[in-house]
Amino acid sequence: MKIKFHGKTCFSIEDKDFTIVTDPDEGGSLSSNLVTISGDHSKSANGESVVFDWPGEYEMSGIHLKGVASFSNPKEDEEQKENTVFRMEWNGIHLCHLGLLGTKLTSEQLEEIGDVDILFIPVGGKLGIDAKKAKEVIEQIEPRVIIPMMYGSEEGPLEPFLAEMGAHGLEPLDEFTVKRSELPDDASKVVLVNPS
Repeated sequence: MKIKFHGKTCFSIEDKDFTIVTDPDEGGSLSSNLVTISGDHSKSANGESVVFDWPGEYEMSGIHLKGVASFSNPKEDEEQKENTVFRMEWNGIHLCHLGLLGTKLTSEQLEEIGDVDILFIPVGGKLGIDAKKAKEVIEQIEPRVIIPMMYGSEEGPLEPFLAEMGAHGLEPLDEFTVKRSELPDDASKVVLVNPS
């Protein structure tokens, strides 16, 4: 499985001849078989793709997907913006893309998400959770691999999250390639993937 980061909350996840793209930018040119859209901040990039953009359970080409309803802003805000967390089970690997999650997860949401091998989590804080809350969500989910997203000049810095996680001196990858047998057994490992 190959994972590439395209900035904000957009990733392409490829295994063999099938590609999932998460939260593509409007007008983007990423080719995919399946697109997940977590909220209004993202649009479908490829008219040929099958798009999942709402809570519920889905299956396509042997991939099991579950969209879990959540919010992209703190609960104390008057207006709550809907966000869909997507959990994907693909070739024995459980992935979870949090979109622009803005709050900690409830016990009901955690039960729906279940075990997670690879977690895509927003960390910048300007949109979605900040570094401190990201660590709290990671402690709730206990994934094997953590891939931060939603950081940069517009989204907020990455460094506070790395400091919270004690993940210093990480070498960013152009793409993250992983097999089920290569996943760490217990400790949550932070992996940085350069935006392409």
